[in-house]
Amino acid sequence: MLCPACDTEMLILEFNRIEIDFCHLCGGVWLDEGELEMLLQPDNTGAMAVSGLMADLKKSDRPAGKRKCPVCRKTMNPVELSIEPVVEIDKCIYNHGLWFDKGELEQIMSSTGAAGKMSAFLNSVFKKKSN
Repeated sequence: MLCPACDTEMLILEFNRIEIDFCHLCGGVWLDEGELEMLLQPDNTGAMAVSGLMADLKKSDRPAGKRKCPVCRKTMNPVELSIEPVVEIDKCIYNHGLWFDKGELEQIMSSTGAAGKMSAFLNSVFKKKSN
């Protein structure tokens, strides 16, 4: 699968049967539809369930970019997650998944109270790639 930001082949990381597509060059992350919610479930992170996170997506004021969904290759829309602080991500118009620039997934995990093994896993992977 090619990275929407830099067209590099992404690495597939697996955590609790959830595939996380990770770009080793830019540090971005692709999650297929439903995987963000799975990462935020209490069984995976110890965090409280985040109800309606995806239902509250708001269209961003930023114009549509050039990033294309790695599944269908259609241009994605920028959207904002309703958490504090607001995080802007890219979403496939056909709901294939979500693109997170470097650090955005970690920010969401932190903002929603996700902790434990999932956060430790993400930190160990992403911190090694940030140098």
